[in-house]
Amino acid sequence: MRVAIALLLTLPLLASLAQASHLSEEEVLAMEKSCQDLREAKLAPERAALIQQCVREGEADSAGCTKMYSTYGEYQPGAIRKVGKYNDLPECQEAYRARKHFHVNPGR
Repeated sequence: MRVAIALLLTLPLLASLAQASHLSEEEVLAMEKSCQDLREAKLAPERAALIQQCVREGEADSAGCTKMYSTYGEYQPGAIRKVGKYNDLPECQEAYRARKHFHVNPGR
């Protein structure tokens, strides 16, 4: 709960950084971490439900189901790249734009 409150208090600041003309690598990394933390908060209960369903339906034991769904919702590299879930969150979009800006204008 404290993490969620801290994130809510820092999000306006982080969002404004994406629009700033001066971004440091640390600021971009902080925005990306905020995005990942919010994504993880949404993904964790979904993973838990899938693991419970897997065990209930006898697909595998608890350890096997946990391993099977440990990367649920994350990026899937390979021939057909599967994009991670919840990248459409505003904080993630801001982080993406900040990273793109930083690559185009390093140190500015």
